[in-house]
Amino acid sequence: MSTAAPLRVLAGDGLCWHAERMDLATWVMVAVITWTVLGLLLVALIWKRAPVKAILAWLGIALIPLGIWLVGLSQAAIDGWNTLATWWQGLVFTMPVMVGLGVLGLAAGLLVLSRFVPTRPRTPKQPDNPPTASRPTTSIPSGPSSAYHQPPRSQAEQTLLLPENRPNP
Repeated sequence: MSTAAPLRVLAGDGLCWHAERMDLATWVMVAVITWTVLGLLLVALIWKRAPVKAILAWLGIALIPLGIWLVGLSQAAIDGWNTLATWWQGLVFTMPVMVGLGVLGLAAGLLVLSRFVPTRPRTPKQPDNPPTASRPTTSIPSGPSSAYHQPPRSQAEQTLLLPENRPNP
């Protein structure tokens, strides 16, 4: 019968117990659950006051790490972060690289700034030729064969009318 490693070990001084070190997978799980719980708490705090757009955005942000962890991509995300760190450490700062980093910084700044610009409702576009008071009014014609219609405002609108409804020039 084999003996399993104890969950706790006696400290060097022999007076207190200490837990063994957690492996990386456990730390990732703790970080993912913490991020998700904090995000859900934030959503609960802003639920009544924030617009639906903000609530949905924060809910989505809170659930991303949990989804990544559940599908098993957490190690790939860590490897990607390590690859990015290795790339950054080996980066040679030439002029094109500096310009590229500046463009990336500008793009990130614009994305952050765009979140602070207030949204305003769209106003309907005004027509090019507003109706004037000098336009002749049409009266409702009498008779069984005539149909009431307003005269078209433009040539394009006149082409959409049936021939029998077009005014005679």
